[in-house]
Amino acid sequence: MAGVFAGVGRPYPSPRASAEGLGLDRKHEGAGRRGAFMANWRPSLRSADADWLDDRDSVVARSRDVGRNEGVGASASMRTVNSAVGFRWDFTSKPNWIALGLSYEVARQLGQQIGAAWEQYAYGIHFQADAERVLTFGGLLRLTAAHIFNDGEMLGVVEWAEDEGTRYSTRLRVIDPDRLSNPNGVADGWRLENGNTVIGGVEKNAAQVPVAYWIRESHPGDIGSTAKRTWRRLTRYSTNLGRPQVLHAFDKLRASQTRGVTRFASVLKLFKAFSTFTDKTLEAAALNALFLGFIKSNAGPSAVSESFDADDLAGWSADREDFYHENPIQVMGAQMPVLGPDDDVQMQTTARDTSGFDGFTRSILRLIAAALGVTYEELSMDFSTTNYSSARAALMIAWKETMALRGLIEQQVAWLFFAAWLEEAIDIGAVVLPEGAPDFYDAIDAYVEGRWRGPGRGHIDPTKEIAAAAARIEAGVSTLEDECAEYDGSDWEEKLEQQARETAKKRDLGPLASSSPEFTDDPEADRQRDARPRALARVTALADSYEHNAFLDARPAA
Repeated sequence: MAGVFAGVGRPYPSPRASAEGLGLDRKHEGAGRRGAFMANWRPSLRSADADWLDDRDSVVARSRDVGRNEGVGASASMRTVNSAVGFRWDFTSKPNWIALGLSYEVARQLGQQIGAAWEQYAYGIHFQADAERVLTFGGLLRLTAAHIFNDGEMLGVVEWAEDEGTRYSTRLRVIDPDRLSNPNGVADGWRLENGNTVIGGVEKNAAQVPVAYWIRESHPGDIGSTAKRTWRRLTRYSTNLGRPQVLHAFDKLRASQTRGVTRFASVLKLFKAFSTFTDKTLEAAALNALFLGFIKSNAGPSAVSESFDADDLAGWSADREDFYHENPIQVMGAQMPVLGPDDDVQMQTTARDTSGFDGFTRSILRLIAAALGVTYEELSMDFSTTNYSSARAALMIAWKETMALRGLIEQQVAWLFFAAWLEEAIDIGAVVLPEGAPDFYDAIDAYVEGRWRGPGRGHIDPTKEIAAAAARIEAGVSTLEDECAEYDGSDWEEKLEQQARETAKKRDLGPLASSSPEFTDDPEADRQRDARPRALARVTALADSYEHNAFLDARPAA
């Protein structure tokens, strides 16, 4: 591009450069380059991959070290995994009856058939969902959540175990993301022979669509393994019909981002500071608990100089040293050092102050919790300054974080693997499509619809939560299905069916089977029953009472 040049052949400086040279103020203070805070702050402007891929291995290694050696890091990981997955996800199949051209009842029956077959496959005693045959589907999801939280991404391969003799051959193998790398260590952006480029082990076409993944045969850190120097290329889909093969799940937060970034990246410095401060404070507390004592003779050379010559004094000192060596003086296991004649010890020490430890750790833990998407209470298990209102507010934010992680796992892992299994289930006849239903490959998205249910949100005050849930259902802003899923992750239909069985059983057994006079023919008992407030009314009255609210909102002393 042509430019404007001065007479000596050098280009004129731009107005922006001139303003910086003259020290003029920038329009935005955040762009300023002067002052104690901004002068040395000059980060580079690079792409998402350039910002992350060069530092990825170092950051992930440190984040794993935090999880291994810092109780707070391990706490954050476990709280997140337990909230998002627990030990299982349940699935309610709901094929899209409109898209499939079926009646609602026929689609519902198909969903029940799919759900029953999936339950046996995902949580059966043969662990058919896991390529290593040790985890249920819920265990695979826990592993997925742990990798996403600690490493920033999950890598999995849908395999076909044809020779294992089980009913289903579809398997999921979760792979360490460290194994995803460029073949033979070529640079990011390397153009392959097929015209595609490879970045961070992900092969992309001209439209930047991931089409294949390059995975080492073993971890690059394995000792003595030759397989770590060989790569296997796996296409994203294993068949032309779109059967998923490689699952690469991460939270994409920038355009053209290829690999996931761990949330620990922004708090590693805080973790290191927290660890160092904690260690030094414990050392100071240990020193403060020590006491020092010395044995000192009151008859040194000055007191006996007229009675001893030099040789006598040397012999006496040697005998004295041997005596205390053979007969050490101890107090509760602590040995007292013995000073030489006329020696003295001058102690210039001050007790180390550890009173600020609690306040400092609380502040650091709050910063770490905010960055990791968990509450301070979850991270530290400290509820000493928490009342109902603050705990409720924290729970709402934490629940949004949990639902975001669930959504990521659901969309990028659970649905894809479920679709691969359902393809096989229909193919082998474990699931029979109703008459008139379209071919599976023509309506995959309609067949795999449904609802995944993880652990419930949990409640701080059940009285208020029950009353609020009943009010939402009564007002029509929620359903029994929604409330059951949020309360404990259960199936509303199973609850109703179980209640119906319990009611029928109580009716069969008679009045003694019930704690209330509900099943009686006594008119007076019926009148008393109708006059007494129902359980929901009693709970609502308690939740709205002044005494109960005052108790909940009373903030404990720190």
